[in-house]
This record gives sequence, structure tokens and C-alpha cells, in this order.
Amino acid sequence: MRSIVTSAILCLVTGLIVYGLVIRLNRKTAVVDAVKLFNGYNMKKDLEGQVKGKLEFLSKQMDSVQNKWRMVSAAKEQDSAKMLSTIYGMLKQKLQDEYTQSNKMINTEVWKRLNPLIESYGKKHGLHLIIGANGMGTVLYEDNYYDMTDDLIKYVNSKYEQGD
Repeated sequence: MRSIVTSAILCLVTGLIVYGLVIRLNRKTAVVDAVKLFNGYNMKKDLEGQVKGKLEFLSKQMDSVQNKWRMVSAAKEQDSAKMLSTIYGMLKQKLQDEYTQSNKMINTEVWKRLNPLIESYGKKHGLHLIIGANGMGTVLYEDNYYDMTDDLIKYVNSKYEQGD
């Protein structure tokens, strides 16, 4: 009788261990290159296209003032050169401010849209964990076995094209 109880207990413990291993093995994990995802998202490209014209316009204005400043400096016209130098500095600052502001806006808008899509993707594919690998220390090594970056880029871009 004692051996039957011992055998039953051993079978129960073994079953629990096997069950625990099966549960652990069924946990799905994916690794996504966050930078590649961000840069591959069509919405980001569209937003960059929208601000590109304004940045190019400011850059051309800056170049034009710089060329005039060089001509005036060569002609030794100190007052005009000083005024153009001041204008050039203001345009340069405006360009830097516009660039910084547009990058911040793009980052905010893109991640606001990406985060729910990433969650939706994880649920759709039965994932329990998506790790963002970005070379900044969140994942120090991965062998691409779990890398689903390209698939996620396709998913978020298809949702973006559908208006989601």
C-alpha cells in the first residue's frame, strides 16, 4: 500500500513538473528592433515628408543670406555684413528649433499610434512578451530566433494604410 501511495505521489509531482514545463514553453516571446520599427513605419515617413518642405525652405533662406553675407564681407561693407550675420544667426536658430520641434512631434505622434498597434499585434499572435531591442541596453544579445520586427512593420503599416 505504501508503494502505491509513493508511486501516486511521484506521478503527481512528475505531472506537475511536466505541466509547469509545458506552460513555460508555451509562453511566446518576440524581439523587435524598436528603431527599425519606428523608421520603417509609413506614418513616420509621411510626417517627415510634411515637415521636410518647411525645413528645406528655411535652409535655402539661410544659404541665401550666407551667400549675400560673404559678398558683402568681401566688399568690406561692415554694417551690411553685421546685419546679414545677425539675420543668418536668427535663421540658423529658427531652423534648429523647427527641426527639434518637428522631431519631437513626429516621435510623439508615431509612438502614440504604434503602441496600441503593438499591443494588438501581440494579442493577435498570442504573444506574452515583446521585447524592444534598440542597442541601448534593453536586450544585450539575441540571435534573431525571436525577431519579429519585419512582420510587425508589415502589420502596423497595413493598419496605417487602412486608417487605423
